[in-house]
Amino acid sequence: MPKPRKKSGSRSIEKRLFIVCEGSKDKSESAYFKSLIKCCHFAGDKVEVRVIDTRKNTGRELVKMAKKIKEFPFDEAWVVYDRDGYTLHAETFSLAKDNKINIAFSAISFEIWILLHFEFTTHVFQKSDEVIKYIKSKNYMNYEKSRTDVYSELKNKLKNAIKNAKKMQNHQIDGNPHGTPIYNMNPYTNIDQLINAIYELQEDE
Repeated sequence: MPKPRKKSGSRSIEKRLFIVCEGSKDKSESAYFKSLIKCCHFAGDKVEVRVIDTRKNTGRELVKMAKKIKEFPFDEAWVVYDRDGYTLHAETFSLAKDNKINIAFSAISFEIWILLHFEFTTHVFQKSDEVIKYIKSKNYMNYEKSRTDVYSELKNKLKNAIKNAKKMQNHQIDGNPHGTPIYNMNPYTNIDQLINAIYELQEDE
């Protein structure tokens, strides 16, 4: 079994989980996961969970970056990206599978995950702006793509989002008996799976 990576002094890392988000650190996705991580309780000298800031904004670029970041067998990498304005999904998912990179995918956009904090939906949105407009029209929150405090406002509704995301996945799978790839489903998100992967790394209380 490979030896874990050594940190400074005698500390050693047994598990690393990296989250690579499209866009920059100023986008809601990056800020959301950074805030979530801060609220988790990890074994500080054994577990590292970190968001990787990047200005790359295509699925393939993000997967390639995640591939470079992974150094050890115990490393786990997740790419967070969405369908909005991107078309090379089959290539992206194939590249991720070949390199054992996980994908947290949303359609039409990350904002569908935000909406699931408030309600379950099967509505097909065509653009992220439509989801944002809907969120505001329902007076759920004053959401903007550049907001960095989204998680702090929504953390008490996170269980609801996880429940609704699972319900959405089941709805789409049941409605697509011929094995339609998830990147062709709308609406869809599996961000809940990434969050569960993060939670599994927390110390037992």
